[in-house]
Order: sequence, then C-alpha cells, then structure tokens
Amino acid sequence: MFWVVWAIVGVVVWWAMNMLMTGKAGGTGWWASLIVALLGSWLGDLLLGNWLWMWAGFNVIAGAIGAIVLTWLWNLMSKQVK
Repeated sequence: MFWVVWAIVGVVVWWAMNMLMTGKAGGTGWWASLIVALLGSWLGDLLLGNWLWMWAGFNVIAGAIGAIVLTWLWNLMSKQVK
C-alpha cells in the first residue's frame, strides 16, 4: 500500500505543478517531469521522516513537499535549456 500512496501523491503533485508552471498537464518532456515528481515524493518521505500525516507508512505531506521542490527545480532547469 505504501507504493500506491507514493504514486498517487507523486502524480497529483506532478499534475498540479505542471498546470501551475506551464499551464498544461502534458507537453514535451512530461515523462521526465513525472519521474522527477515521483523521485521527489520518495525523497521527501525518506529525508523528512515520520511526522504529521502518515498514510500506509508514507508521509503524505513530506512526499508532497519533496515532489513540489524537485518538480519546481526541474521546470526551472528545463526552461534554461530551451
């Protein structure tokens, strides 16, 4: 169940951040940004530990923070390259 919650948090944050940063859910490079959001979600849970809202052994708030930060950095870097 941990992996299901991890994937849901990563995908929801990925979609929201892409809508905020680019104005569209997909576009070019959407696979890369999805992988970055999932990685950020996992790293956020790993680094920030067990606090606040735990669901199936996954820290939802920390996962969302990690995914937001990494997706934001990815969007900034991808704009610099273009």
